[in-house]
Amino acid sequence: MKKRIRVLQILHDFKKGGVQAEVMWPARLLDKEDVEFDVLLFTDSPGYYDEEFQRYGNIYRIVVPKTSTRVGTVLRTFTNFFFVKKKMSKILESAPQYDAVHSHHPLYNAACLSAAKKYNIPVRIAHCAVNKPTRRDFNDRLYVRVFYKLSAVILNGCATNRYGVTQNAADYMFGKNKGRMLKNPTLDLSRFDPSLYSREKPDVLTMLMVGSYSRRKNQRFALEILKCLHDSNIPAKLVYVGYPRSEKEDYYPNLKRYAEELGLHDSVQFLPQDADIPYEFSQSDYLLVPSLQEGLPNVALEAQAMGVPCIVSTDVSDDCDCGLCSFLPLSDGAQSWADYIYNDFCSNKGKKRYVDMSGWDNRKVVEEYLEIWRGNKK
Repeated sequence: MKKRIRVLQILHDFKKGGVQAEVMWPARLLDKEDVEFDVLLFTDSPGYYDEEFQRYGNIYRIVVPKTSTRVGTVLRTFTNFFFVKKKMSKILESAPQYDAVHSHHPLYNAACLSAAKKYNIPVRIAHCAVNKPTRRDFNDRLYVRVFYKLSAVILNGCATNRYGVTQNAADYMFGKNKGRMLKNPTLDLSRFDPSLYSREKPDVLTMLMVGSYSRRKNQRFALEILKCLHDSNIPAKLVYVGYPRSEKEDYYPNLKRYAEELGLHDSVQFLPQDADIPYEFSQSDYLLVPSLQEGLPNVALEAQAMGVPCIVSTDVSDDCDCGLCSFLPLSDGAQSWADYIYNDFCSNKGKKRYVDMSGWDNRKVVEEYLEIWRGNKK
């Protein structure tokens, strides 16, 4: 009988999202006889998964000091390494011995794993969820690039395993060929099963976007695609499922205002983040992923499992393509995207297309994670 192991997972918060799902699925699927989980968060605000996770293990928190000045922000980026390492050390000192620490926080991976090495945690995993920015307006500031360079030096010395959601993400965090891609355990094929749903008679071309409302996700561009379709007298609608990244950000209200300005209010639907996403896929013709920066969009995997083609910007890694992704440059403009979508819709007559997604089944992927946490696999 294999001994039960203890794993501490580290991420920023427990909002509903891709990285958060990577943490939740192993906790749900793996037997408690195999692994016991705790989690460390860097926020004191309640999150979407807080209540559920408390059934599986403890939630620790480190609230990092903030500053409102630019100079203070730069300094804090570097000095927080020592603050977080000290706090992490206190957690490891008081908690029972962990077999693995799995950190998903780009700013604090180095501090947490440096402390984990000090306390002789045998498996120390750094995991990066975002690709290197490809657009000038999303490039890291100079001090952030310097910080990541220093973090890479530390991580290459203290992390036993270095992963990215894509190879680009691994290279971004650790340096060229210093880490590898590791699949996300986020695709629940028992839930994203097209045989469970029937399509209501479609009367319009239906496009779907899923994710937090932000400039990086570029929901505004989707409205412009819809406007182009309407201007060509093509019946179409757009469904958003998401949540504002922050109550302080104005992207979401501005997006709704833009829909009004374009005269699209009656053709756009805004659904909350707890909407029935598999159902929405079953009623949609396309998933739009016009992101300006992305890691590996889990929604693209879910869409393909449901037989929904994905129209994806070339700023997104093609690691998400399982056979139903088409990659278009954003520089081609909304009209070009609209033409491509309508031509594809006409040629395929709106029929669903299916590909084999079994390699992404989270039940298989979490078993690989378990072997990594046991120290049996790099």
